[in-house]
Amino acid sequence: MIVCLILALILTTGCITTRQMGPLSDEKIAEMQSSLDTFVPSLEKQLNEIFILTNSTAGNLTGTNTDTPTLNQALLQLRRDIPAAYDVYVVSADNTFLAVISKQDKQDLIGKQAGISTSDADFTNTTNGCIITKPITFITGERGILIVAPIYDENGTYTASLRVSLNPAYLFAGPVSQLKKQEGYTIWAMQPDGVLIYDEDIQELDKNALTDPLYSETTVKNAMYQIAAEKQGNISYMFQNVGWTEYVQANAVWYTLMLPNDIEWRIVLCDNINTNINANTCEDARLTTKELQTFVEKAYLYARTHTKEEALRAFNDPQGEFIDGELYIFAYDMNGTTLALPYQQSMIGINRWSGEDIIGVKPVQRFIDRAKFGGGFVYYQYPNPNNAFITELKFSYIISVDDDWLIGAGIYPGTTSLNYSWEERDQLVTQVRNFQYLSTLLPQEDILQMINDPESGVQVEGLYPFALNPHGDILANAHDPSETGKNRLGYTNSYGMSPIREIISLGESGGGLMYTLVWDSVAEKEVYVLISVEPADEDIYYGSMMRLE
Repeated sequence: MIVCLILALILTTGCITTRQMGPLSDEKIAEMQSSLDTFVPSLEKQLNEIFILTNSTAGNLTGTNTDTPTLNQALLQLRRDIPAAYDVYVVSADNTFLAVISKQDKQDLIGKQAGISTSDADFTNTTNGCIITKPITFITGERGILIVAPIYDENGTYTASLRVSLNPAYLFAGPVSQLKKQEGYTIWAMQPDGVLIYDEDIQELDKNALTDPLYSETTVKNAMYQIAAEKQGNISYMFQNVGWTEYVQANAVWYTLMLPNDIEWRIVLCDNINTNINANTCEDARLTTKELQTFVEKAYLYARTHTKEEALRAFNDPQGEFIDGELYIFAYDMNGTTLALPYQQSMIGINRWSGEDIIGVKPVQRFIDRAKFGGGFVYYQYPNPNNAFITELKFSYIISVDDDWLIGAGIYPGTTSLNYSWEERDQLVTQVRNFQYLSTLLPQEDILQMINDPESGVQVEGLYPFALNPHGDILANAHDPSETGKNRLGYTNSYGMSPIREIISLGESGGGLMYTLVWDSVAEKEVYVLISVEPADEDIYYGSMMRLE
């Protein structure tokens, strides 16, 4: 999507202009190096905590059978304690899945071959007993890194490995957010082979900075090769500003983080966070939700009265009738494969099912869920080209053309910056995963009582846990315990969105994060919230929400 915005700006402004580089003072280099020296330990601390938690859990599993409740509890507890984890599972010494967290959609993995094999020898001379992989695509579709620890039997024989699949963006995003606000710098990271480990623009993750055309400008290419070749240093290069309207000087310092298995991460601190958009960039008048809906319905009518091939050709035409200012039609099939993105046609045919926004909400999955409900509005976060590319809440209207594919378009409703911290985001995820873990230890009635009790140990200030069943019955609600026992399936907000139906859908698909707008009886208005959901079993979904304003 970023590239679509880039190309749109290039089309409307004419070209990208270039400035000349100037010298970088020793004082500036020292200042940037000091900021980097402060950042790196926070990243190392997070990784070491994950190594210790993973290795400790593996040690506790010595001699444990793979079909025991104890094993399932241990996996759930570890996933609870590592908010950056996608999943936790156990793989046998012969590289087959033995145990996964009890989500129905993951149980089919048991008995299948894992993507990476390990042996006892791999764990020699490791940090805290763990190894770490390069970025890989997991069998579940997400992209990230694996933390792996050995499991032995009573006789000390290597029998299996405990594996934590991590989203590397979450390791960086919290400290990076703080660094950007406090000092005006940002961070990106890559391996010596050029593969990007982290970038604020999530679309850049996993690209190769040594070979991708995006980095082909001479000073950029030279900088990427120097960073790849040297363990630390400083450099300046010309790079596109946030609006992609001109090349500006970017200054960077970097340091190498050494990890197990001789893996190296180049951690690069950069001052290229320019927010000044070229004066030629026009700002469209704020569009209404009705105009958005009308635009998508026009495209829907076209799709229903033409062949699929004709419709997609029209939607993918950057000069066609389905481009109107900030509005353009996108299309996906019901598996998440891109069918139409008029300014980013290189993405056509690419599956974006696992793609996430800056906080972890998966927009394409939300599009598909909404389309299956009959269509409607979906929230997610995305950089706004008309507001210095600041990440804002975006509002899309979705319609399914038929059972095979959907279309949509989006606008920025003008919401002020969402008010949250990464600590709060992690607390939200951890709280809900804790309910999932407790469901293996306590009767359901006890957990529901704890949710409704404002003084119980599961409560976290600023978070509002709840529980419901697949029929929409509220089983517990910390924000308003009087809701307990009521069926809220029919509740909709002012945009016709059904938060309860979306929560159920999210629970059915294995859990995750979503945004919505809900009524706050205390404030007597609708407020934006972030909701985390996890299924305990097929009969109950635990969740929690935090206000974003």
